[in-house]
Amino acid sequence: MAVPTGEIVARPMMARACGCMCEFQHYAVDKYRAQRLAKFQSTRCAECVAKAEEARRQAQAELPGKGEAIQTLPPGTQIFLARRPDGKWTGKLVQEDVTVEALADWPQGLSGTLARLWAAAKGIKIDPAAVAAKQATPPPKPPAPAPRPAGPPARPGAPAFRPGPRPGK
Repeated sequence: MAVPTGEIVARPMMARACGCMCEFQHYAVDKYRAQRLAKFQSTRCAECVAKAEEARRQAQAELPGKGEAIQTLPPGTQIFLARRPDGKWTGKLVQEDVTVEALADWPQGLSGTLARLWAAAKGIKIDPAAVAAKQATPPPKPPAPAPRPAGPPARPGAPAFRPGPRPGK
């Protein structure tokens, strides 16, 4: 369904799925107006999508990374992975009174995702100051390699190595 071209005959304000009132354009010739209006009313406005994405990004930033979350899991934590008939992988993490479940296309990152979900359920967050300090300090430089001992002295008067013609050419 392409966006119609031509003369715009009206610009009524319509409610979006988020509750915001936004302008919807009525074209003089638009055989898909009903479908466009239904989609318009079932989606959120750009500002609300941006706010929700920023809130999601902030929430993700407060959680520990996958590796850190796995390290915080207490002993006795059980993780179950299973492949479903449709090819997706499902995982379940059980620890004390908290159980979390997740679904993924591949099993590789599923345990880390489950650990992050568990950390979120337990309210475990990372300290932003500690993360900033960790990122601000450069890693220590490795020590310089020890100098190699000098090779055997060349024979006095020996000719310098010069490759000769290749055999067969």
